[in-house]
Amino acid sequence: MWSLNVSIPQDIVRAIGEMTPVLGGGEEIVEEPTLVIKRFEKEDLDGHIESEIKFLLENVEPFIVEIGNLEMFEVADRGTSPVLYIEVKSIGIKVLHETLVSVFGCVKGVEGENYIPHITIARGSGAKNLDFSDFSGPIQWTANTLEFWDRDKRKRKNKVILDKNK
Repeated sequence: MWSLNVSIPQDIVRAIGEMTPVLGGGEEIVEEPTLVIKRFEKEDLDGHIESEIKFLLENVEPFIVEIGNLEMFEVADRGTSPVLYIEVKSIGIKVLHETLVSVFGCVKGVEGENYIPHITIARGSGAKNLDFSDFSGPIQWTANTLEFWDRDKRKRKNKVILDKNK
């Protein structure tokens, strides 16, 4: 599986990383937090899907992303539960997700009307004990870079820069 993600600013990634020492055990910390816009189950061996996505993004302008409260999915559709995450509010992400789902379809259970934009930070039983009160990262940024993310290899494949001056 792979995905199209919003690039998360390094100061937010760093602030999330600084919370790690207060975890209580029994949790799986996400090494590199991600903010998924759209998942793709079908492999893109020839780059056709990625090219089509880039074409769809040509007129998309940078958009505001705001992070909010610490929340939890008690039962995850995929992977270990519970999932501790940071709530994300962004009309731009929602609109882009809906556009991509209308073209490529949705991954059952986690997309379409079930889609909740979020940044996963921990999974597993100990995740419930995370102290988030000292988070000192920014709460808003302008998303101008999107990344193609290979979930299996846990790395970026490519990126797209949203440019309002096109």
